[in-house]
Amino acid sequence: MVDIELDGLVKIFPFAETGGVFGRKKRRELLERQRAMPYTTNEGVVVLQRVSARIRAGEFVVLLGPSGCGKTTLLRLIAGLESPTLGEIRFNGQVVNALPPEERDVAMVFQNYSLYPHLTVFDNIAFPLRMDHVPREKLEETVRDMAEILEMEAYLSRLPAELSGGQLQRVAIARALVRRPQVFLMDEPFSNLDAPLRAELRRYVKRLHQSLGTTFLYVTHDHNEALSLGGRLLVMRDGMVEQDGTPAEIYFQPVNTSVAVSVGTPPMNLFEGIAVSGGRMELLGQSFPAPAGSAAVGVRPVNVLRAAEGIPAAVLYTEHLGAEAVVHLRAADREITAVWETEQAAGLFPGQEVRLRIPRENLHYFDAEGKRITG
Repeated sequence: MVDIELDGLVKIFPFAETGGVFGRKKRRELLERQRAMPYTTNEGVVVLQRVSARIRAGEFVVLLGPSGCGKTTLLRLIAGLESPTLGEIRFNGQVVNALPPEERDVAMVFQNYSLYPHLTVFDNIAFPLRMDHVPREKLEETVRDMAEILEMEAYLSRLPAELSGGQLQRVAIARALVRRPQVFLMDEPFSNLDAPLRAELRRYVKRLHQSLGTTFLYVTHDHNEALSLGGRLLVMRDGMVEQDGTPAEIYFQPVNTSVAVSVGTPPMNLFEGIAVSGGRMELLGQSFPAPAGSAAVGVRPVNVLRAAEGIPAAVLYTEHLGAEAVVHLRAADREITAVWETEQAAGLFPGQEVRLRIPRENLHYFDAEGKRITG
């Protein structure tokens, strides 16, 4: 297993060239879009900005963030498919910036399966072992062991065209892991699949990690996927790591308003422009204690409770999700979302008045710059 250190990584992609006759207009338009991006230098577009982190041997770390935040670029740097503009990548203390991908003992799975259509499942999984000249008996044993872990034993003689999307992705994962690499990288591998298949494959991936103990890095923009898979999360935005922590730390102690509203379903209720006077603030028509410097306050929907007495609110509409319901309300001219058990939300109708209670210990305070305030 390998311990990975990322030290001050910067990645700048050069601006598009505009020379030549053919495609000059398209390249000029691309260049204009690139120069309009929020982080640029004279050299090009800044994709990663001084990213530092440590991934310990055997960890399952998820890179979470919106499209364009730099998470895939970071994964490609670790794999050796891109080189950093500045900074160092170290495997077990050794700088690997100049080490080619084939010498890093890293495997990577992408969104597309990239299987060989003319080869059976067995031969697709066995392909890396054949390239390494593994003896036939050992090869067959290794392939069948991997197929058993991923519950693909019954499909070894089939061609990719005879498989479902989830089965194809399992074959791609098996082919990548059959060499038992030191690091396993996954770049949004389930984004093309429907929700039930994604949930099923997440279970397989968790089981794989527990069985193999390999260092896993997983890229996703789905915060539910990140919270369910990761032992640790790196939340990224604009090429920077905003917060590094466990799923519980990210959810219950977001470092700023960006992380607060981007992690969790439904997102955190965030109330900005809150006036604080004498150590207290006015929120939804009631007075709450507030630490000095508070400019915004947030509360998770699960912490907005229905009560016999408290804050008056009018029901806007309700989303029923089986055991739970998401209730959208308006209180004191502000909209607020609550998550209640279905029994509590049963019979609610638009315009109905209900009472809310928000425990003070469940409030999250942020300053004028959006940074978390403890207190």
